[in-house]
Amino acid sequence: MRTSPPFHLCIIAVLFTSCAISCSPNLAKGSLEQSRVKKSRPVVRQVGEPSPTAKKIVEFAVQNMGKKIGDGQCWGLANLAYRHAGIRHRGGYVWGRRIHWQTEGVRPGDIIQFKNARYPYAYTDENHTAIILKVAGRSSVKVAHQHWNGIYRVTTTTIPLTYLRSGSQTVYRYEP
Repeated sequence: MRTSPPFHLCIIAVLFTSCAISCSPNLAKGSLEQSRVKKSRPVVRQVGEPSPTAKKIVEFAVQNMGKKIGDGQCWGLANLAYRHAGIRHRGGYVWGRRIHWQTEGVRPGDIIQFKNARYPYAYTDENHTAIILKVAGRSSVKVAHQHWNGIYRVTTTTIPLTYLRSGSQTVYRYEP
């Protein structure tokens, strides 16, 4: 018995569809719904209140908004804010205890150290230091910093921590 070409196509389509349903890992029971669900990004949240020392760090940054601090370099703002708060910074880019911000949260007065960080609409130099002022929504923090986009005075920027594309961002918290 000879079949017409459209009938062949129907048989091939039925065989292909049944094989795809039974063989494809993406179409296994329940995974079709899972593949449609977007993976959620970590949420930036403030956990606890800032310490009196951290409040002094934020106070220093806010009081000096629009001013050039020290030589205008980014780390100079954090270094002098530490001095204002009575903290002796030992140098380098380590500003205290490293915080895993996704689980521990952030607080005003934490220092964030960037290294070649790239975001959808912003990027940092090889090393960049900023003071966290507050949590700004589910994905971002508002920071005070200087030497950003060629501006050598203290300004604020909202940084989308959860949208880091490349490089690194490390959050530090001073704890006596």
